[in-house]
Amino acid sequence: MQKNSIITETKIDLLREGVRFKPIDLFTTYPNIKCFKTKRIKVKPTIVKDAVYDLAHEKNILPSEILLTSGNRQSICKLRYNKQSSIEIRLEEDLFQLYKNNQKINITVSLVPHYEILEQKIDERINGINSTIGDYVDVVGIDRISILFFEGCYNWNCGKACKFCDLHPKKKTDQVIKPTVNNLRKYHNDVNVWWNASKENYLKGIKYSITQLLEHQSFPHKHLFFMAGNLPTTKDVWDVAEDTLQSMSNYLNLDEFDSYLNIAPHDTLERLKRIKKLGIKQVQYNLEIANKELFEDTCPGKMKYDLFVNKLIEAVSVFGVGNVRSNFVFGLQDKEQMLEEIQRLADKGIVADYSIFQPKNNTPFQHKPSPDFEDVLDFSNQLVDIYLKYYFKPIFCSLSSRSSIINELYEDRCSTDFSK
Repeated sequence: MQKNSIITETKIDLLREGVRFKPIDLFTTYPNIKCFKTKRIKVKPTIVKDAVYDLAHEKNILPSEILLTSGNRQSICKLRYNKQSSIEIRLEEDLFQLYKNNQKINITVSLVPHYEILEQKIDERINGINSTIGDYVDVVGIDRISILFFEGCYNWNCGKACKFCDLHPKKKTDQVIKPTVNNLRKYHNDVNVWWNASKENYLKGIKYSITQLLEHQSFPHKHLFFMAGNLPTTKDVWDVAEDTLQSMSNYLNLDEFDSYLNIAPHDTLERLKRIKKLGIKQVQYNLEIANKELFEDTCPGKMKYDLFVNKLIEAVSVFGVGNVRSNFVFGLQDKEQMLEEIQRLADKGIVADYSIFQPKNNTPFQHKPSPDFEDVLDFSNQLVDIYLKYYFKPIFCSLSSRSSIINELYEDRCSTDFSK
């Protein structure tokens, strides 16, 4: 039997259970904590008059990510706070250390730097707004450059959010630079008017921000990830995406990047073909659930299951085998049932990615348990088997894929660095 690395096993534990620590303000008061990636311990996404805000009063924070190192292997891992977790993080002699059931884990833990350039102010003459580079572009993990087309997801605003999703909305008092779904009601839900009201300055902000980031910051790999929540129609989402990508293609060679578009399924094949010509290498439409009835109950705002799957298959005809992806949330349904559907999709050229289910505060699934360790490991190993059978590759790399262990197991099994 293949022996798993300590990084793989530790990451499974952290994703399943989260992490605990004492005192509760350990990271809130940690010196120079603003230099690292953090998030609030608790959020409370709440619908308020057709808008969605975080109404939690929590001020304490924890790292949003940590970097795990063992020998010459490294992996990024997303964190959440769970006071019942068996995994504890302690500060010992100015170093962070992980313990499981009070036994020290032989692994190096590092906080992930928040790139200073993201705080750089943008001259208001460029885009007419008081903003920073980080308002337009972000870096997930170590090297996944991410651009979110707009803030929010219309499925949340209209009460049809996926039941596991906590969205991470803004506070009412937060300044929001991107176009935000919360403002749609001001434009009578006319997406065209809403988008055109901010498009010009927004696209100028993206242009300045990503060119500055690429000029002044180096990355191990060049992952470029575009993503969007939902709008009232699929066409609306794709209008915004195509406008943004068309604009960026005028000053950025998207062909140079490991590029992905994570979005609702396409409205037309012609649109999909245009996106490919702009330089996007892969598209991702996230089913989340591999069962028709459970999918339509869990994700009530998404299109019907059979149509969704047909859109994935259509996308393969444009982007090719292995270049169309769909993410699943592992832990919400029978493991074998999920693998059976993933195998069926693989036969059609579609790659399955996954994230490990974590119960999120103030969502319908907040009290559901995370999956068992052995189930995560067994499922992930069987998924690697499918990847190897069809010559698929995991998404991104172990430095920027935070919520699954597919990259780590792929490396454990193949002993190669596929990301270079």
